[in-house]
Amino acid sequence: MIEPKNMYEDLRSDEIGQAINELRKIPKWVNEKHDLKRALIKKLLDNNYISWARTRAYFWMCGGIGFSYIYDVPLTKNGRFRPYRGKLLRLVYVDSAKNYLEIRFGIVNENQRERNLSSLSTVPINEHFDPRSVFPLTRGE
Repeated sequence: MIEPKNMYEDLRSDEIGQAINELRKIPKWVNEKHDLKRALIKKLLDNNYISWARTRAYFWMCGGIGFSYIYDVPLTKNGRFRPYRGKLLRLVYVDSAKNYLEIRFGIVNENQRERNLSSLSTVPINEHFDPRSVFPLTRGE
């Protein structure tokens, strides 16, 4: 599971971040939004982002395709993120079904990390916490 103390707001000032913002600006799933999702996934693939599907709780994501945050992988991390110890990863929610969601993750530069989740939350972080309540859906909101 992702540790909330290692979750950071995604500054989204790079190419992928800007693509996420464009997708998030459109509230309903109209043709343009579907096109932007396909373009985002292509950019993620072009930048070697890796696909992984798990439960919503594992990633602290409760919905919202295109939602992203930065994960500062602890040096003690085991499991899927072990090869990324000490690196910053952007996790992007790209798809979901009834019992799981798919993310794409990839290494990002330090300059994409913004504020820490724990410092932004005014409520206790527990298993029902939705990080979208403290991270903006698009930058500039």
